[in-house]
Amino acid sequence: MVINIINIILGGIVGWFLPVLDKIAYIYILHPEAQISQYLKWQLEERQFKAFWETLKRRQGELDKLTTRGILFQAAWLVLAIFTVTSVPGWFGRALVMILGIRILLEEWRDWLKNKDVLRQKLLWQIKTEWQNQELKWYLIGKTIAVVWLCLLLVQ
Repeated sequence: MVINIINIILGGIVGWFLPVLDKIAYIYILHPEAQISQYLKWQLEERQFKAFWETLKRRQGELDKLTTRGILFQAAWLVLAIFTVTSVPGWFGRALVMILGIRILLEEWRDWLKNKDVLRQKLLWQIKTEWQNQELKWYLIGKTIAVVWLCLLLVQ
């Protein structure tokens, strides 16, 4: 019982912070030429950690091609989440996958409420298509239903 609780907590922590690794990959590997990447790297090199986090939070809309925010990753996440919830016996993996999905979903709803164009860019950059606000809304509703369904499967 205690081991399960520890695994849930550790899996949740890793799942929650996995998108941070995506942002680090964006800065150092995927788009080091971007102005935001260069500025954030400079802040880290100067050990301005608080300023780094504030800049990252304030200018996160400029990180527009994050792997975890793309629709292709999210489709793969859904398949992985269904497999994990239904077939993986360990709680670490279950918690990791579910918390990752929940965090991404929460950030997408935040983007929907604050700036739909940022959400559209982050979600659709891989497939080069345009969705109207209504389509984005239905996508978010469908994903929310899927996450709730997976959470219900998880606690059964």
